[in-house]
Amino acid sequence: MVGMDAVDDALAHLRVTGSMVGRTLVDPPWGLAVDSAYPCVLAAATQGTMWVTYGDAAPFLVEEGGVVIVAGGAVLRLGDRPNSPVDVVINDRDACFDPATGADLSQSCSLGGRTFGDPDGSVSVLVGAYHSTSETYAMFNQDLPDVVVLPPNDDVTPVLGVIAAEATRNRPGQQVAVDRLMELLAIATIRRWLGENPDAVGWPTALEDPVVGPALQAIREDPAQPWTVASLAAEAAVSRAAFARAFTARVGVPPLTHLRRWRMAVATDLMRAEPHLSLAEVAARVGYGDQFGFSTAYRRVRGVAPSTARRRAA
Repeated sequence: MVGMDAVDDALAHLRVTGSMVGRTLVDPPWGLAVDSAYPCVLAAATQGTMWVTYGDAAPFLVEEGGVVIVAGGAVLRLGDRPNSPVDVVINDRDACFDPATGADLSQSCSLGGRTFGDPDGSVSVLVGAYHSTSETYAMFNQDLPDVVVLPPNDDVTPVLGVIAAEATRNRPGQQVAVDRLMELLAIATIRRWLGENPDAVGWPTALEDPVVGPALQAIREDPAQPWTVASLAAEAAVSRAAFARAFTARVGVPPLTHLRRWRMAVATDLMRAEPHLSLAEVAARVGYGDQFGFSTAYRRVRGVAPSTARRRAA
């Protein structure tokens, strides 16, 4: 299929570090809230069902084996019924507290490993949060919906079982294992969602579009090319006007806006992965003939100078 190479490229750059994972055992009535600074937060019902509310949106039911992944920045509430009162707030790795008193419950609720709650609880809820060090993956993730919900399925549910088992006890190298498992879970979830939502707006789904897909693929294969709307339209053998309309409708932004965003994400990853490169060399690899033009474009897209971004990544 046309888009697979580009999807592979984006997902290959997913690098999870310092992820948070915890399993909570509860009995009705129960309510949890996840208030995390991580950009990606997930919750899954590994045993039993749960109601989920994200921010101010309407609550929805997640069946056993289902998973929801949301963008960070809004509170994710979980419970045995819609709008369940919150008993515990989770806000960091192994850190939870009573919302009424502010008391730290991390030790009193611990059952060992990364498991908390009631040892006889009939419902098992897995909560995780993660960020990635890759800007190209972050751009991929940003074009997905704020809320991705998947019912039980053969791609994702087995991974949840492995993560839940890992959370039952502490073992050497566990953080590395959890990070890799979270990468696998993210990849499995995204692939499944893309397959079930082929018409959603955003470049990940547009990769399969017969007009837009060839241009997206070309940008990813060679971001240094001096691409124009005309040359990108030629990749799909359509007129400039038809291409620009189709691209904006499928991706959500005009072609050259997307091109600039992608180039700056690639440049950020290059500065992090190959710190020996000069800014002029980074600029050349993403299609800019001089450092000044690159720096101006970088600041316009990302809000800081590339030299500043490089120091932050060091």
